[in-house]
Amino acid sequence: MIDGMSDAPLIPIPDDPEECRRLLLESLRRIGELERVLDATAADYGDLQRRYAEQAESLALLRRYLFGPRRERVADDPGQGHLFGLGDAAIERDSLDAPEPDGPAAGEPATKAPRRPRPSRPRASLDHLPHVRIEHDLPEAEKSCPCFGGMKRRIGEDTSRELEFIPAKLEVRVHVLPKYACPRCKGGVAAPPVPTKPVPGGIAGAGLVSFVLVSKFADHLPLYRLEDILFRHGVALSRGTLCDWVRNAADLLRPLADLQRERVLGTDLIWTDDTFVTALGGDRPGSTKAWFWAYIGGAEAPYAVYDFTMSRERDGPATFLKGYRGYLQADAYGGYDGIYAGSDGAIAEVACWAHARRKFFEARSNAPAEANRILEWVRRLYDIEDRGRELAAEDRRSLRRRESVPILDRIEAYVDELRPRALPKSALGKALTYARNQRAALRRYVEDGRLTIDNNASERVLRLQAIGRKNWLFLGSEAAGPRAAVLFTILAGAKRHRLEPWAYLREVLLHLAAGEADLESLLPDRWAAAHPEHVLEHRLEESRQRAARQKAIRDRRRAGRPRRD
Repeated sequence: MIDGMSDAPLIPIPDDPEECRRLLLESLRRIGELERVLDATAADYGDLQRRYAEQAESLALLRRYLFGPRRERVADDPGQGHLFGLGDAAIERDSLDAPEPDGPAAGEPATKAPRRPRPSRPRASLDHLPHVRIEHDLPEAEKSCPCFGGMKRRIGEDTSRELEFIPAKLEVRVHVLPKYACPRCKGGVAAPPVPTKPVPGGIAGAGLVSFVLVSKFADHLPLYRLEDILFRHGVALSRGTLCDWVRNAADLLRPLADLQRERVLGTDLIWTDDTFVTALGGDRPGSTKAWFWAYIGGAEAPYAVYDFTMSRERDGPATFLKGYRGYLQADAYGGYDGIYAGSDGAIAEVACWAHARRKFFEARSNAPAEANRILEWVRRLYDIEDRGRELAAEDRRSLRRRESVPILDRIEAYVDELRPRALPKSALGKALTYARNQRAALRRYVEDGRLTIDNNASERVLRLQAIGRKNWLFLGSEAAGPRAAVLFTILAGAKRHRLEPWAYLREVLLHLAAGEADLESLLPDRWAAAHPEHVLEHRLEESRQRAARQKAIRDRRRAGRPRRD
């Protein structure tokens, strides 16, 4: 600052008091305008900050979806919680009132379990396959002893096994129907009945039709690939012919699918979810999004039934569930709200904790401390479910009442505490809003031991469509949707009961084509009990081993947690 100018007025002050008053009022007016501009600028800056945070959060989610791991894992070691900004969550999780499973004694420091060697993958069992013995003997000249001139004696053998593939083959079965008539009279001709076929008047046998159905609806092969595969086997069949076989088979199998639908709706417990496919036809030209809806029954009706609609309007599930009374476990899709409200309490909503957990997992990038605290509580809920998996339904309900309810209380209280501070459009704000709106439905699973903590079962059965649409790409018409729903229903039942799908489908087609009315014996659970030779035991064993490994991992993690005094 230049000397002598520090006390100089910014503007000359007039001697006239009225002029001074006018200048003062003008200055105050300008100050007011500047304050308003400053407030508006601050508001704009705050809005830009919020929008920047939302965009950064969206970008982080997109990057995780594109390049990050698919599994939504959090740190298993409670001592590593600070790496994710867990803060007090590591302490909070040990202040719950729910009792802990057996672990280290109170006061002892928790030691990290030594890393165990990764178990080797069990080798595939080959004992059930045909074995062909191939002898590789020495030439006669090499069997003589060069020292003594005599013949060497066989003292043993070494064996090695080689798994070989023999391509499937097609054969033409010629059905010969002899005709008989009396040479002396004209009493008519007697002949055995014509064998029934799944495609009336067609050339395809039940085994070939079953192969086509399993290939497309279980192995996800489009028909043009099947056309090429059959051509390599020596038969040129058009795609239109294959489509006709699929259509006739679906019409033949519809009564069995309808029986499974009736059984599922006759229970008081259903899991449901939906997924989209591309379909041609409908109200608009070109392709459009259509939807498959899965409805899964419990132990009383162990089937997965599919429905098809050309839109995601609530009319689809409302029509399917008309007259249903009981629990309906689903995601928070708004189309179900009208169904719950219109049932007058006959349908009770059960929400999915996997969906709620996913929203808090997505909030970890911008709110790690708050999100990780809730994720830790949710993990405790799943640990309780793991411990109660083998219990009877009533014992599982008691376990949940005793241990899960206090955790649910803590989650709800923490959600109420955080909501006023969270930005509504942030990932944390959306997660908190979801948890608050679904509070009663998220808690309902503790009411009945048959209910599950999440809706993952229905998401798993929709993999048939999710994987299939990446291969066969679209449905050829609106009419193809209900037929596909029938075939998915039949094959999902076979998969749920670990049946060899080709053998099951072939047997069902033969019985239905013959006009047999005993549909009960063709239900997948009944057929599995009557034909244990077609149950894929290795799949059952894989499931048991996988469940045992997961349980061992969770048990070790729980044992490593410090217990509260």
